[in-house]
Amino acid sequence: MPAQGCALFCAPVSTGTTAKTRAGGDPSGVEDTPALTPGPLVDAGSRVASEELATNRRRLITAYAIATILNPVFSATDFVHAFVWPGSIELGTALALRTVGTLFCGGVLWRLRSRPTLSEREIDLWLNVLPPVLIVMISLLALCIDGVGSTYTDAVNLAATAYAFVPRRFTRAIASGIVTVLALPATFLVAALFWDRARGELSEPRFAVELGIETGILAGTVVVLVSAAHALWAMRREVFEARSIGRYRVERRLGRGGMGEVWSAFDGTLRRRVALKVMRLDADDVALARFEREVHATTELTHPNTVRVLDFGTTEDGLTYYAMELLEGETLARLSEREGALDPARATHFALQAARALAEAHARGIVHRDVKPENLFVTWAGEEPDFLKVLDFGIARIDRADSGDSLTATGLVAGTPQYIAPEVIEGQEASARADVYALGMVLYQLLTGRFPYDATDGPALFLAHLTQEVAPPSRFAHVPADLEQVVTRCLAKRPEARFADARALLEALTRCDLAGRWRPTRTSAVTGVRAVDDEAAPTPAIESSHR
Repeated sequence: MPAQGCALFCAPVSTGTTAKTRAGGDPSGVEDTPALTPGPLVDAGSRVASEELATNRRRLITAYAIATILNPVFSATDFVHAFVWPGSIELGTALALRTVGTLFCGGVLWRLRSRPTLSEREIDLWLNVLPPVLIVMISLLALCIDGVGSTYTDAVNLAATAYAFVPRRFTRAIASGIVTVLALPATFLVAALFWDRARGELSEPRFAVELGIETGILAGTVVVLVSAAHALWAMRREVFEARSIGRYRVERRLGRGGMGEVWSAFDGTLRRRVALKVMRLDADDVALARFEREVHATTELTHPNTVRVLDFGTTEDGLTYYAMELLEGETLARLSEREGALDPARATHFALQAARALAEAHARGIVHRDVKPENLFVTWAGEEPDFLKVLDFGIARIDRADSGDSLTATGLVAGTPQYIAPEVIEGQEASARADVYALGMVLYQLLTGRFPYDATDGPALFLAHLTQEVAPPSRFAHVPADLEQVVTRCLAKRPEARFADARALLEALTRCDLAGRWRPTRTSAVTGVRAVDDEAAPTPAIESSHR
């Protein structure tokens, strides 16, 4: 099956500086690379996790408060025993044990209350410590009265309820649960080494049976309570993971980047799957403005070779999103990397489609500013393979008087180093001719299987764009002369020497002998790039600092 993809936030680039990241994306697969910047649903998850930590801290405080209060309260039962059955209880020892237990629980309670926040690890620590400590204390209290047969022994099950106070994954309580269960028999056996009263218990015929029964009941209680806490934790996870954004049910993440994430989602109204692009919760005003500009720029465009935006909105909890068509296929970058230099007719076929989409954008005063193979997606149109979609107008500039476009900071070069036009590097505004330059770079790579320059880092690339003449593509592959002339003109250093816009480039490509010659077949089309096995983590496209 072909991979699912869409216009994402993190477009892979092979080289470049990392001065400032922006939203971009690899549309061809599921990725979950921890090194990348978390996105909005991850942020929302972090927010939920923070709320859970605060709630669990309060629950833990409640557990220790109950233990602190009940210790001295239950000391009344010790006095009742001593009064009703004189000599049946070692009252001094029992009161000493309760004092120690109260001081311990009270000390932990003070620490928990004095810290406004607790880490998950510390919550686990104090929650795992409480049951075994209480079990040891209760076991010793039982020895102060009637031993293992004491009614106090049954109270060990009450101590185990601490596990139910905080919902959490069962694996985080297994070790503590085992210690808690073993603490009951271990306390009786160890106490027999130092305490005559405990030693006398061991000589009783019923001791082993009663201790085994009590230990078994305690083990069952711990298992039930740990399982209940795990079930509550799992339900909370399912609620978050199955959350909806607007009318869309989120399914799986396709990509993420500096400004947000893209998820595969199901549109419950139209009963179809879409790609949902979601902004970070902490996005600033400029980022939000760019996000909205991308939506508006893309919705203005109706050409079949431009990715379609279907919906736009903001949820009640502040997530800004838009839905677009979910594509199947791969980026032109991956196709080119896998197949090397393409047949010139096929390369022309792709360039023509990109030029058509950009021609509509340029006619509407929209400059893409980040044309590159990663933003050109090869998919299917019905039964037609090798259908190209132009993605990601995230840093598009709208050249209209009413656009109010002032979102690119002075001194920043917007785009990806390999494809930035010389005049943009020099600080001029990107125009339609800059998109022509970038598309010429893409066509050069498709024809030759290589990048025109040997430079690999940002400064060297910028210098190459400014000063280094591009070797004719026919030096590396068989390229017809008319097509080579088009590529060479696209890559002219001076913008006025290039085609004025994508429409002029389209007309020149249409006049080439190879135009319309490519007949895509299923064997030549995208053939199932698996979305779950991507080895290369996407690298964000950048806005490099221009000096």
